[in-house]
Amino acid sequence: MKAIDIIICDDHPLITEGLQSFINNTKEMRIIAIASSARELWEILKDYQADVLLLDISLPDSNGVELCAEIKAKYPHLKVLALSNHNERSYILRMLSSNASGYLIKSSSIVEIEKAIKEVHSGRIYFDDEARKILASLANTETTSLPPITKREKEVLKYISEGLTSPQIAEKMYITSQTVDSHRKNLMAKFSVNKTINLLTLCSPPTSFRRSGPTGCDPPASKAL
Repeated sequence: MKAIDIIICDDHPLITEGLQSFINNTKEMRIIAIASSARELWEILKDYQADVLLLDISLPDSNGVELCAEIKAKYPHLKVLALSNHNERSYILRMLSSNASGYLIKSSSIVEIEKAIKEVHSGRIYFDDEARKILASLANTETTSLPPITKREKEVLKYISEGLTSPQIAEKMYITSQTVDSHRKNLMAKFSVNKTINLLTLCSPPTSFRRSGPTGCDPPASKAL
């Protein structure tokens, strides 16, 4: 199996050295380049094709949120995993809206960093434990500006927020992948977004939807009808 090729962009030597020491001792991942600024990163991206970018969102010469969006526009295949000391919900959602594949607080354990890299490489969205708790802290907040969604749509969105793919969601809900994709399209239409990731930025956490009357957002059913 091909190793996951990783680029690190962080201006803190202790962070880069620690990540380098750990990742290069694994068989499944390898670091192919390290940058300490946005300027260096752009030069590296011209010469190296990586699978995952570990990106510090507070670089000395760039805003990480804007940088992430620019990188994804030019290198859409590259999975960007944000590294940050900021644990505010707004930072997390702004990075996701810039098409980052995940968010890690820098105090995350080595085990969690490894898991995050593998998850985003496989195409899933990953929040570390701390970021997940921050998003979940508003789980009981009523958001009246959001459109009503059905029980099934809420269940699909819950699994999307956990990073599951359509086939995985279909298996859990006892429906077809095509039906899951149909629910995704309906959700994106209701929220006027064109990407699944934007559903998370608008609706995270997924339990904070307003109800739509008798057919509204009830707890997920255990099996499809």
